[in-house]
Amino acid sequence: MYKMLKRLALIVVILVCLVGLGVWSPWQQWKLNLPSILGIQSPEQFGSLKVKSLSGDIDVFVDGEFKDTASADDSDFLEIVPISPGEHTIRMVRRDEPGFPEVIRKLNFEPGADVVVAYEMGPSESFSEGHILYARKSFENKGKPQLEIFSTPDNTKVTLDGTYLGQAPLKDIELDTNSKHKLKFEKDGYDPLEIDIFPDTQADRDKLKDMILTLEINLFERPVKVVNQ
Repeated sequence: MYKMLKRLALIVVILVCLVGLGVWSPWQQWKLNLPSILGIQSPEQFGSLKVKSLSGDIDVFVDGEFKDTASADDSDFLEIVPISPGEHTIRMVRRDEPGFPEVIRKLNFEPGADVVVAYEMGPSESFSEGHILYARKSFENKGKPQLEIFSTPDNTKVTLDGTYLGQAPLKDIELDTNSKHKLKFEKDGYDPLEIDIFPDTQADRDKLKDMILTLEINLFERPVKVVNQ
């Protein structure tokens, strides 16, 4: 009889505990993230590098490690992911053209943001053309991205969405994230350059709200015509 009463009391205690757990439901409060538990980070925690070759094949290196080759025959950008946040040295080499200068930059990578490069690498910097766009977090938290522009050569005329801004270098250009923007660069003796900036989707553009965007552009010098005398 005593053993039966003891067993009945144990069953009652277990039932009470189960009812209590059903009401409390602690697992609804637990935020279990299997990838985090396994040490796997979300893609949003990394940056990415997108490279477009405008002429020929370009070998891309990150911190001295070969990653892939961007070909002018490809319609899409070569995308290299993941890249951990922070500064990384990007090196681009024109394949099968050992005499061509390399493009080497130490660039900042932010989580969820792309570093974008589009380049035609020629036999010299003057006869090369392209742009590099990267971002860094703004500590002023203005809510709108700020753009700064540097050009080779200096004093390149800059037009944003049809409005003349001045000559590069330029800083503190406030951008609206509700749409993409078109930039045009002009200088006597060089081919003009037009590029679109900002991602296609509103969600991706919103990620740039608290960023300072740095845009480096390189214009192609027109060859000097030699007049025969």
